[in-house]
Amino acid sequence: MLTIGLREFQNLFKSIRSIIIILFIFSVTLGMAKLISKYKGVLGEVGGLEGDVYMGGLLLLIIAAGPLFVASLSHSAINQEIHSRTIRFLATKVSREKIVLGKFLGIAMYWVVCISVASLLILPFTKGFYFNQFMEALIFILYFVGLAIFLSTLINKPGMTMFLGIILAILLPIIGLWSLGSENLIIDLLSYLTPYYYYSLGEHIYTYIVLLFPLLFVIGSLLLIRKKDF
Repeated sequence: MLTIGLREFQNLFKSIRSIIIILFIFSVTLGMAKLISKYKGVLGEVGGLEGDVYMGGLLLLIIAAGPLFVASLSHSAINQEIHSRTIRFLATKVSREKIVLGKFLGIAMYWVVCISVASLLILPFTKGFYFNQFMEALIFILYFVGLAIFLSTLINKPGMTMFLGIILAILLPIIGLWSLGSENLIIDLLSYLTPYYYYSLGEHIYTYIVLLFPLLFVIGSLLLIRKKDF
């Protein structure tokens, strides 16, 4: 499992995409921080952004663009292995369950590094490390990592998971924001399945509830992979 996780982690860093993402996060964070500084008092009441404006900018960037980043990088984490039939070789070395867990672990490690590097890059400006906002950004990303693993296990075609991942990356924020001012019961119920609802409650502790979702996504993936024919 650890070997598969390390391989997935290394594969994500083989391309220049990871460097581009880190630099993009850093540059946009600084730009957003200037805007956030003007509304720091207001944002302190929504989503727990009362800390340093630079970390607040990083968190907002992850919330806004993180789903698309994950969808573009990891939409085919499982089904690409099935499509190329390399999973047959992997399955002779480790169990199917360990393949799924290793993939999730590798992608999660990649995002831990990306968010950590971005946080360290802006450390001279923040004058401190804001752990709560770092964890909020990481937990938010893990939600979509788990979702990507689940979709990639559920759907066999990599192209379809790419398309569906992008659609969900756009649709889920709309549902989450819509639910804040909506009295529609269906929208309200759907919002409980998105991380945006818990991040809008204004308390750091509620964001940890979101950790249940990647756990459920991974469990669902483990159940699905057992029934897959390679």
